[in-house]
Amino acid sequence: MSVAQQSGPMTTRVRESPPGVRAATRRWRDPRLVIGTVLVAASVLGMTWVMTASDDTVEVWAVTDDVLTGSPVDPSSLTRVQVAVPDPALYASTDSPIPPGAVAARDFGAGELLTVLGMKAPGSTEALRVVTLPVLRHQMPADLSVGDRVDVYLVERAASGEPQARPRLVLPRATVADVGDDGGAFGGTSLETGVALSVPESEVATVVDAQARGTVTLVDVPVGSS
Repeated sequence: MSVAQQSGPMTTRVRESPPGVRAATRRWRDPRLVIGTVLVAASVLGMTWVMTASDDTVEVWAVTDDVLTGSPVDPSSLTRVQVAVPDPALYASTDSPIPPGAVAARDFGAGELLTVLGMKAPGSTEALRVVTLPVLRHQMPADLSVGDRVDVYLVERAASGEPQARPRLVLPRATVADVGDDGGAFGGTSLETGVALSVPESEVATVVDAQARGTVTLVDVPVGSS
């Protein structure tokens, strides 16, 4: 029998290779993992800070309505508020009673915290007088009303009416006592109206002199501004 006849189909057996092993990735070197860890840590620290800060509050008095300089600080017009402030000693604590007869040493806007220095003992403020000035309507706030605060500026004028100098501040933070509708009683023109101002007694002569020297302009002072 020939070799070709004796030989059957030849089978080739392939030796199986062992399964591949992937090298472990050192995840701590992955920048995304590092950033994620930092963000989580920062979030935890932030929450801890907020929780700590929320406990660092004090209870102080706040005014429930506008309070003007010289007005009584009435406990019935105050409310208790829990706040976090840099220096609690600057504010009127609810642990201490409001001094009887205390008056405001400055303007307070509704909702503003009452400060210790913002109050004075009764009788410590200067006596006030009411002075009425003729003011051109376009030289005063259009919505001027009683209780508003205004700065009084003077523009000195020559007999011809020409300005002689730059405007100058005559009286800061005067309180409006009345706004008249006099129909031109001051100078015979409807463009002018009488505005009554509450001014310190020591400033009356200054205001009257300003009226004689030229025209005055009233500039609105927002409540709570210094």
